[in-house]
Amino acid sequence: MFSISLAILPVFALLMLGAVCQRWRFPVEGFWPGVDKLTYWLLFPALLFANTSQIDFSNRMLASYALILLLALAITAVFVFLVTWLLKTEAPTASSMLQAGVRFNTFIVLAVASSVYGDEGLVLAVLGGAILVPSINVFLVISMVIMHGPSGESHSLPRLLSGALIRNPLIISIALGVSLNLIGLTPIVVVSDVAHMLAKSALPMVLLAVGASVRMDAIRSVGATFWLSAAARFMVFPASIILTCWWLDVTGLPALVAVLFGFVPTATSAYALARQLGGDADKMAAYITLQILMSILTLPICIWMSQLLIQY
Repeated sequence: MFSISLAILPVFALLMLGAVCQRWRFPVEGFWPGVDKLTYWLLFPALLFANTSQIDFSNRMLASYALILLLALAITAVFVFLVTWLLKTEAPTASSMLQAGVRFNTFIVLAVASSVYGDEGLVLAVLGGAILVPSINVFLVISMVIMHGPSGESHSLPRLLSGALIRNPLIISIALGVSLNLIGLTPIVVVSDVAHMLAKSALPMVLLAVGASVRMDAIRSVGATFWLSAAARFMVFPASIILTCWWLDVTGLPALVAVLFGFVPTATSAYALARQLGGDADKMAAYITLQILMSILTLPICIWMSQLLIQY
């Protein structure tokens, strides 16, 4: 486990460095929100495009991989819906618990996959992201509109779905990379080279930006709702992946990378969606911050245990 901790340590060192820089307002006030936009709109899409444009989609395991991750999403969602129904949780809190349970931080999972499992792990993580990112976005928009009800024409379901898909740079880059790959137009002269150059700077900048987004002032008395959503994220989601891998006889590196999607904290973008669609934004901010802090301890232990359970 010591070697795993050493492999992950640079990831969390960058997260903490980003948090410290934001705390000290370094280098200038308002710098990190700009970095966050740069990574979200340019650097990370470049990384996703560079990798999805080169993935071998003829691999027979692709269907099994998609089934594993989508089943985990469905099982975790059912768990959260059942818990919130039994506790009679108010809709804003329930939808924030749902996001905390089913969403994952794409940036961290790719960084960890690359650090622990190398380039092959990174490619598999990008493939998993290509499956889950659009699926989760569509699922959450539909679920939250049903839970809260559309509030006016601007929050109508078709408009929100188009916003979740058409205006999301991560989904656009995935769709573009996959499409050009499937019709055999990649690599593209100059464009592919530029994408790879941007991709090399994406992960460190993304991790600094995620660290800078941590809001310690958001942590208040979140109570049982946080622990239940954390159980969904860190227990139900990975357990569903491991059991489905066992059922489909998927072993080795693909299984180990797939289970990473259940070990990382929820996405920081969940806060924006909670504000947009009527979720409890304050609780969502607390869930995000606490899950990131928890994962510093839980992630190396969970990776070590997964390597014991899954033949590698």
